[in-house]
Amino acid sequence: MINKKVYYKRLDYIRVISCIMIFLYHLHILQGGFLAVCTFFTLSGYLSCLSALKKEDFSLKKYYHDRLKKIYIPLLVVVSLTIILSTKVFNPTWINMKKETLSVIFGYNNYWQLSASMDYFTKHIASPFTHLWFISMLMQFELLFPLVFIGLRKLKETIHRDLSLLIVAILFITTITYFYYISGTQNVMPVYYNSFARSFSFLGGILLMILTYYFGNKLIKLLRQCNRLVFLIYVIALLCFGIFVSDKSGNYALFMILTTFISMRLIKYSTLKNSRTKPSLITQFISNNSYEIYLVQFPVIFFFDSVNMNGVLKTILIIVITIIVSACIHFISNFNVKNMVLKITKIFVVTLIIIIGTIFYIGEKDKSIEMSELEKLLNKNLKTITEKNKENIEKIENQQVKEEQPQVQEKTPTENNSIEITDSVSEIPVVGIGDSVMLGAVDALYEKFPNGYFDGKVSRTILEAEDVIEELKNKGALGDTLILALANNGDYRDWICEELMEYVGDRQVYWITAVLADDPEFNTRFSEFAKNYPNIHIVDWEAASKDHPEYFYADGIHLKPDGMYAYAEVIYNAIYGN
Repeated sequence: MINKKVYYKRLDYIRVISCIMIFLYHLHILQGGFLAVCTFFTLSGYLSCLSALKKEDFSLKKYYHDRLKKIYIPLLVVVSLTIILSTKVFNPTWINMKKETLSVIFGYNNYWQLSASMDYFTKHIASPFTHLWFISMLMQFELLFPLVFIGLRKLKETIHRDLSLLIVAILFITTITYFYYISGTQNVMPVYYNSFARSFSFLGGILLMILTYYFGNKLIKLLRQCNRLVFLIYVIALLCFGIFVSDKSGNYALFMILTTFISMRLIKYSTLKNSRTKPSLITQFISNNSYEIYLVQFPVIFFFDSVNMNGVLKTILIIVITIIVSACIHFISNFNVKNMVLKITKIFVVTLIIIIGTIFYIGEKDKSIEMSELEKLLNKNLKTITEKNKENIEKIENQQVKEEQPQVQEKTPTENNSIEITDSVSEIPVVGIGDSVMLGAVDALYEKFPNGYFDGKVSRTILEAEDVIEELKNKGALGDTLILALANNGDYRDWICEELMEYVGDRQVYWITAVLADDPEFNTRFSEFAKNYPNIHIVDWEAASKDHPEYFYADGIHLKPDGMYAYAEVIYNAIYGN
């Protein structure tokens, strides 16, 4: 029989370490911090099974009621507060609020993100709920677990106890095998957001609890002798993974599996004996608030993304605000208090927040509809520029063939080469290469530059543009005047910009600044870089479009008709000095 009153101090340590690792990952400090999600899943499976085994008369109603209070109420509070702040205070660029919020509330956000991964306007636009796929998956596991538990208990009572253990072990091995298999055959999205694939960590916790329940005394005698040293070794291994393993590593799936096994061992060594003393107040605080800290951290980071301040100060503020807000939410969401007045007050505050959040949610415009219109426009424009550019290249190639034929008039080789190049580029005096912003504005650009060659592509980076420049150069289609709109996507890097200018050579470059670039410092840093190149001219679209919300679609980046023509006008004036 399980002792219902034991306290395992080291489980708090595991919770704290995992909480900090994930937080630092979201702050872009610890590249392998994402692995700690596996630890949380394993711990959740273990504790859920422990909670169920403690009860002689297991009740589905009681189990779901407890999970509702512990998981769902704080989630509703965080979601409601985020919507209130998003719509009435910060007004950030969050175009998928309607659909994404529904997916969070109804516990299918992981599958929503999975289906949205192919959609550029969902995948690349920031959201305060990006991290809540984990909570949705946890809700799915917690929804199914008690049903599975009841089935396993009946098998144990009617057939043999080892059958239930065998079934969990088979499921554990099957899900690990499936997870590792799809990690090598598909992209990261199905691997990361597929509930069945990720269930191996949750099942690992359940399997560990069942093994402990059936064979606990034998395991304890074997392991107790060296538990402190082994516990420390496993903690160090987990931290090393966090420091050295990247989410872009080709072996990320293997390390997620290893993290699950390490988490199982950590939990086992943590429960070899109950603690007579409690951990420090700080450890207790972080452990008790770890769930709320997870819920709150990403919305806080999201709201701070648009704040221009020192990076270290911003990080400190994010951490402090996250801790304070999570503690407040933990306090008001905990209704297990003896003081009836306090309990009623808490219920009233929570209910009020949820009602206000719901009202604001209903009243908010569904911006995803507008973005669907933009997507159609970009697809249409892509066909337009593909056809027009094909015609332009054919003209140049025909001209080059003509120039290569025997000439009636005598010309020196030098004159022939010079005339060939001049005639080719005269057909295309301006070449524009950019991302989806330029793609959306091509009609207005063609009006300003009738003979222009424009090549826009969704999510294009500088590195991708280099290939386009090289190809046009080889075809003799790269004129002396280049318009480059490449500041929106990716982080600024000096070496990339230097490499770009090597491709460009001494041609005149008109560089378009970005609005709401992925890297907030891109415009500033490129302007400094441009001082070393007299042939770079900065076209400050960010400044020209300031205080003109009518120029933009809901994402604040792509251009409506008024914005398109203003965009083309700013570029035209920069080139021709009008």
